[in-house]
Amino acid sequence: AVYISNLGEKLDPMAKDKDGFISKLDKNGKIVEAKFISANLNAPKGMANVGNTLIVLDIDRIVAFDLKTKKEQFVVDVKGAVFLNDIALIDNNTAFVSDTGTGIIHKFDIKAKKIENFVTLNKEFMGPNGLLLSKDKKTLYTATYDAAGKEKGRLVSVNLEDKSQKSLSEPLGALDGIVYAKNGDILFSSWEDGKNGVIYRYNSKGKVSKEKLKPMAGPADMSTDGKVLYIPKMVESKVLKIDLP
Repeated sequence: AVYISNLGEKLDPMAKDKDGFISKLDKNGKIVEAKFISANLNAPKGMANVGNTLIVLDIDRIVAFDLKTKKEQFVVDVKGAVFLNDIALIDNNTAFVSDTGTGIIHKFDIKAKKIENFVTLNKEFMGPNGLLLSKDKKTLYTATYDAAGKEKGRLVSVNLEDKSQKSLSEPLGALDGIVYAKNGDILFSSWEDGKNGVIYRYNSKGKVSKEKLKPMAGPADMSTDGKVLYIPKMVESKVLKIDLP
């Protein structure tokens, strides 16, 4: 199954209005249940699946649900959080969580339900949005975004051993989702002006190029099963399903 987070009636990622929900789709993109989970959610964004548990980021909280019963398993309030956005699993016990509003990447102990500040991005890199762990688990890639909407984001790498940071691209746009392409390149999305969003590719030689896709309104946090790429077109309230480039 494919799970899609929904902010609710308004395109407001910060509204604590209790109208957020999770939709369940089949692998073909057909809606199985539009409001699969709708209890106690405001504006859910990044999610991760650990066994039968769905971990959901909801503004300043981490909420977990049982996928079989749909019941809430736990809630972790993240002190000082502003805009929790994406989650990247290190393993079934630990994850990285981005807060675009504060610039912090947190480390979350799923079993102990404890969260700590792992690293704060350099100010010129803006806030971390999408997160992607390298295959050797030594580097964390993040597509960055300026929550104030003034500066352009970049593709940034964080060395997980010494926490050093490196910009891998020039300032590009309002960056969001990040996944691996079929050949191991990095694909990352940009809202651009909100109407003409694009998908960028960062290859093994360090070159950035645009994918040949039609402009889309608000390409958000993408996901892939290794064969198919799902791109939420947030402004259009649609999900684009294509073969993974």
